[in-house]
Amino acid sequence: MAPSLFDDYLDVRNVETGTDFDAADDRTLRMASRPVDKAMLDALVRYQETFLTHVEADVRPEAMARAQTEALAASGLDLKAVEWGLSVLRAFGGRRWTLQRLQTKLTELEGSTAPEVDALRKRVQDELLKQERHTEALSRRYGAETVALLREHEAKLVALHTRLTKVLSRG
Repeated sequence: MAPSLFDDYLDVRNVETGTDFDAADDRTLRMASRPVDKAMLDALVRYQETFLTHVEADVRPEAMARAQTEALAASGLDLKAVEWGLSVLRAFGGRRWTLQRLQTKLTELEGSTAPEVDALRKRVQDELLKQERHTEALSRRYGAETVALLREHEAKLVALHTRLTKVLSRG
């Protein structure tokens, strides 16, 4: 028998030792989470594409409400499933968008050998490693299979994330 009632339900790779309190929180949240499978991901992508098609063309508030109604219908999901799924996509998309921006910055710095550029390059490389660790930490929260699936579709998800951020940040 497992030492704790919940240990049977936890993935042993997710067990953290030491003082990483985020890991403990992630494990707790993982128990309340449900995986994103291919069918769910396809439905969430349909939702986002439909939503964006409507709101990119018309910025009025009533258009946004109509867009959500149309997107829900297109996805075939209920509102709770969409909101939960979109939170997973936002967490993943935000991390990967940041990582792509950092990689672009690192590429821009490659040709220079100035001392101040070396220091900046080191900071960018350190931040890249940090973003990769944060992406891997999403596996603790949402499941390794979910994050692997999201990585397979990273380009599309980051593009949708970028478009959605642009739409929602215009004020």
